[in-house]
Amino acid sequence: MRIGVIGHGISIERENLDQSTEDLVFVTVKKALRETGLTIEEIDTIVQAGDDIMDGIAINHVYTVEPAGSFLKDESKVERDGAWAVHYAMARLLSGKFRTAMVVAFSKASQCTYSAFSGMSADPFYLRPVGADGDSIAALQANYFMQRTGATEADLAQVARKNRANGSANQSRTMEGETKDFSIDEILKSARIATPITRLTAAYPGDGCVVMILATEEYVKEKKRNAAWIIGVGLSGDAYYPTYRNLSELKHVGLAANKALEMSGRKIGDVNIFELQENYAHQELMLCEALGIAPAGSPQKALNDGAFDRSSGKPVNASGGALSGGIIYASGLARLMEASLQVTGQAGPSQVPGAKTALVSAQAGLGIQSSIIYVVEG
Repeated sequence: MRIGVIGHGISIERENLDQSTEDLVFVTVKKALRETGLTIEEIDTIVQAGDDIMDGIAINHVYTVEPAGSFLKDESKVERDGAWAVHYAMARLLSGKFRTAMVVAFSKASQCTYSAFSGMSADPFYLRPVGADGDSIAALQANYFMQRTGATEADLAQVARKNRANGSANQSRTMEGETKDFSIDEILKSARIATPITRLTAAYPGDGCVVMILATEEYVKEKKRNAAWIIGVGLSGDAYYPTYRNLSELKHVGLAANKALEMSGRKIGDVNIFELQENYAHQELMLCEALGIAPAGSPQKALNDGAFDRSSGKPVNASGGALSGGIIYASGLARLMEASLQVTGQAGPSQVPGAKTALVSAQAGLGIQSSIIYVVEG
């Protein structure tokens, strides 16, 4: 049985200090329902994705049960990116008990710095005391990757230039101020976060929410709805401790992709658009290498040859990617949303002609410790 994606909603801002988390969720759920033409009564089960640490509240999702429309409904929570909540929602739909599901993923980074939040993922005895966080582990990863492949800071800047330029055509679903045709020099000279990562080669963590509405194949056909079909999914992870894995490569991503492609009955060559969650520019190159769409040992060559451009026939992050605006608990779900819009021809100004089969990646953990891959078709 396939699962159909039948609706979406997104809110994304650098910060909104006048809007509570509950307001953010309520507004975005209303957007998704309005776009899909459904009422909340027609949603059978709801899965939220958020984080106690980010919100500073134990069991944070109890505060968004009502704004998400899940009061007195079957509801649950995944404490990871909404891309994993989709996997859980699919399982509930495939159980036969439910016909429609809604995933609600959200975070407000303006109320908790990214370093404070991501640092809580680090080992409390050896890593946290020395200040390990998402940025510092990603910088170590980038350095290992650059040493192995010969990639340069200019190559990382080229990824950022491509994605932020792509995002400028996708203003309604990207973060204001993060998208334009930056020059390589502007990107390299932007504020240094942790060498070699600069402000413009990292996704800015903002305030936002992504909502996705899913349905069984039977429901989609009965209601004669347009849908993007999830036809394959694969999950994989690597060792928790960063130094217990090879930080220069992402072998587990290839394993997850192989599982998703096997389930879908497709091959990597059948995919004509990629939406990959690159919280940092170097991670896009690592993901492309792991997926086998860039040369092993020198993925930057494919980038510089234009293999991932919008006009290439197999573009990577035509939407602008996470670099065009990050939502800590929804950037991966946003990639699935963008892929769904592309394969159904609804991506608006960022639409890629002929996009019919998409591969999506989402990440979790320091330095992409684990990944989920989806294959989506129109």
